[in-house]
Amino acid sequence: MIERIVREHTIEGSSWAIMLSYELGGWAEPHARSDLDDPIGFPLCVLMRLGESTAGAADAGGAFTLGPARSLSGRERYIQHVQRIREYIAAGDIYQANIAHHLSCTFVGDPIACAHELHQGASPRYGATMRFMHRGLVHTICSVSPELFIRLHRSSGIIESEPMKGTRAIDGDAVELDQSPKDRAELNMITDLMRNDLGRVCKLGTVRVQQARKIETHASGVIQASSVVAGMLRDEVGLGSLIRAIFPPGSVTGAPKVRAMQIIDEIEQRPRRSYCGSLMYIDPDGNIEASVSIRTAHIWGEGDPERKGCIREGTLAYPVGAGIVADSDPSAEWDETLIKAAVLERVLGIKLDQTGM
Repeated sequence: MIERIVREHTIEGSSWAIMLSYELGGWAEPHARSDLDDPIGFPLCVLMRLGESTAGAADAGGAFTLGPARSLSGRERYIQHVQRIREYIAAGDIYQANIAHHLSCTFVGDPIACAHELHQGASPRYGATMRFMHRGLVHTICSVSPELFIRLHRSSGIIESEPMKGTRAIDGDAVELDQSPKDRAELNMITDLMRNDLGRVCKLGTVRVQQARKIETHASGVIQASSVVAGMLRDEVGLGSLIRAIFPPGSVTGAPKVRAMQIIDEIEQRPRRSYCGSLMYIDPDGNIEASVSIRTAHIWGEGDPERKGCIREGTLAYPVGAGIVADSDPSAEWDETLIKAAVLERVLGIKLDQTGM
């Protein structure tokens, strides 16, 4: 369905924005399908044709209020989760898994104004905001992601990905990150996974690791390591086939991907929704640029009848995770997640309660 709708309308010269939820990965790979209940019934996919008016645009002057954020697992339980992942690795089930804990706070007011502040403060490379109604709730996805999932140049057929693994605070030691054996192993595993995923849809012999490792500073307040993998997409591969082959991004699952996704479900015990999915832009020529939806806030709640486009008694969720390998230090992994959450305090003034619920 996705492929048919986009193909028909891009012929007419339209651009598309598409939100793919993490749980869509279960559609791509039934063995990784989640059986977790989602009380809000979050959609697997949202498609929007750009250039049309947005229903329910806010007219409230940009006011919003936020409560303190709480980790729904807390530090001690997250450390236990990391230990459990290390046990799975020692048993030979997986090589790596990306485990998140979910930050949550109350939200009242204009979610687009909140998204604007996040974008202004984080200056993300692949930032995007999407708002939609679903099952009577107003949803706003605000992603300030630094990570490229895929970029497809339709005329040449070249498809690129830049998986990201390894994080330090902005005032950290970039040389130490570059030389860290643990972080190098993390990135190497996910680079290989992404190379294999692209190999499913690319012409034989065209997939290459163009850059094995690069260290970059991001305005959101972190230093990150990433690689560049590219190939030549086969002519017959459409959007649906591409998503089935490579989604969700390997950097937010682990390796092997399917088993890592099963373990993530078991340990996190809550749906990720937009987090670790993708926000995708398709232009009228069929070129694609898609981010990995990390550093992503999901704001939802009932619309306020007195303030158009606003939410009353809503929630802001902002999950943060870390890639766990055999020699991961559980306390250090927790600290890494807080580095990724620091943009909330710096930009929005949200205080984090680490004790859990």
